[in-house]
Amino acid sequence: MQTIDSTDYVLGHDNHELARLMNQAAFYGELTHELFRLAGISSGMSVVDVGCGAGDVSFLAAAMVGPSGRVLGVDKSPDAIATATARAEQAGLRNVRFEVGEVASLAIDQPVDAIVGRLVLLYMPDPSATLAQLATLVKPGGVLAFQEMDMPAGKTSPPCSLFDDTLASLCETFRRVGCDPQIALRLGPIFERAGLPSPKMIQGARVERGPNNAAAAQLAQVTRTLLPAMERTGVATLESIDIDTLEARVLEQMLALDATAISPPLIGAWTRTHRVTG
Repeated sequence: MQTIDSTDYVLGHDNHELARLMNQAAFYGELTHELFRLAGISSGMSVVDVGCGAGDVSFLAAAMVGPSGRVLGVDKSPDAIATATARAEQAGLRNVRFEVGEVASLAIDQPVDAIVGRLVLLYMPDPSATLAQLATLVKPGGVLAFQEMDMPAGKTSPPCSLFDDTLASLCETFRRVGCDPQIALRLGPIFERAGLPSPKMIQGARVERGPNNAAAAQLAQVTRTLLPAMERTGVATLESIDIDTLEARVLEQMLALDATAISPPLIGAWTRTHRVTG
């Protein structure tokens, strides 16, 4: 077994991955919207979306803050930022812009009302230190809201072995590259170690079944992107995965079993920075 000690984004930033991120955004969008609503993202606010990828979370925040608000999306990948910028221009969005930057060392001109992120802390070598740094960019009483995945908690009923085994392989790959597939369960301590007030938290998941089961497609898309890391770490081989038929085989098995899939749930955590008193 090979273990990789890397803080790089293991899924990469090529065109396939950017397209996968857009599909993932549609899959999980309602869950993120609910987190932002509970966290207090609203009209007129200034928001920074860290690790924005192709821009979908930024677009969601932009819709919530409206034309009187503003959103800045930040990602270290120039390709992702180019894609997000082109999408914003095509949609005619004027309250959102994108910049290349490192999340852990981000600097901005003026404090903002909120900093948000989805599936970002997973890739930080020290998530608490990252949150502590980001908190310095938020106005007193401002919002920090982050959403992460409890990957092993995804399941099928009755059990679909191909879905469950593939998900287990993805979890093991993330472990071997140095990422915690259950980081969502540590969000409370991560916020507190950053010196932030203990966060409120909520969990949500997609439940899928039938011939239009989007969970099967999501599983196959993540597996395709992660295949190089799976091979490199000895989790699986191209031959054992047979990626070109994986989605169809998962769907076929689930239909034969009349199985229901619960996607790996997202746990959202949010808090407000300490207000200045005295």
